[in-house]
Formats: sequence, structure tokens, C-alpha cells
Amino acid sequence: MQQRLNQHLNLAEVAVADALQELADAGEQRPTVGQMAQSLGIEPSRASRMTAAAIRAGLVRRIASQADGRSSHLELTPEGSKALEMIRRFRIRFFAQLMSEWSDQECAEFGRLLIRFTDLLPRGFGSEATERKQRRSSHSKQTKEVL
Repeated sequence: MQQRLNQHLNLAEVAVADALQELADAGEQRPTVGQMAQSLGIEPSRASRMTAAAIRAGLVRRIASQADGRSSHLELTPEGSKALEMIRRFRIRFFAQLMSEWSDQECAEFGRLLIRFTDLLPRGFGSEATERKQRRSSHSKQTKEVL
């Protein structure tokens, strides 16, 4: 695992693992691809492709439902948990280095403002961008037809 992370880290695979961890932290016992898509603000088909890549990478596994064989849920593998922990430690070191010359007061203010900023981000932010892109594409096609 360490060797794989040192060589190549696919952000889409990590996004799936991170979303699953967030769902678990929120109390979701059996997260699905659909819930993960909603959490990331992406289309279910894209979430399915990203999940398949995360499964191939060994970060996530699909568990068949005991009650309904047609449905399944997702869970992090031990490797997925390790990857998220390594990323968390990297982020801490990265910010610590960037902010090493900041005062305690500046660090506290930055933290407060960052939390305020992220709290304003809507759930499904990515899906809104997808909808805007689709509207622009549709508008562009209509304009070409008129011309």
C-alpha cells in the first residue's frame, strides 16, 4: 500500500474513500453508490465509474445485501483507511509548513474563516456545476441550429 501511494495516488479513488468515510462519520451504516454520488455532488453514473476504480485500487469493497441480492453497499478496506490517514497526515504537515511563521492568533482566525467558508458550500455543489454545463451545452446547440 505504501509503495502504491508513493508511486501514484488517483484523486477520484481517494474522493470515493473520503466520501464513504464522511458518510460513516455521519452515521450511515450501509452507504450506497447513490449516497456517495449525492455526497460528492456528481451524477450516479460517474460515481459508479469512480467506485469501480476505487474497488480495483483496493480502497473500497462492495458488499452484497443479505436481504436483497440486487442491492449492495460500500465500505472502506483497511487499505482505504490507511490511504485516508496518510492523506490526513500529509495535509496537516502541508498546512503546518505553510503556516509555520503565522502567529497563534492568525492560525485561529484562518481556521475560523475556513470553517465559515466551507459551511457555506452547498451539498451537491458539483451537481449544480454539471447542470450549468448541460444548460450551456444545450444553449450552444440551439444557437448553432438558429444560425
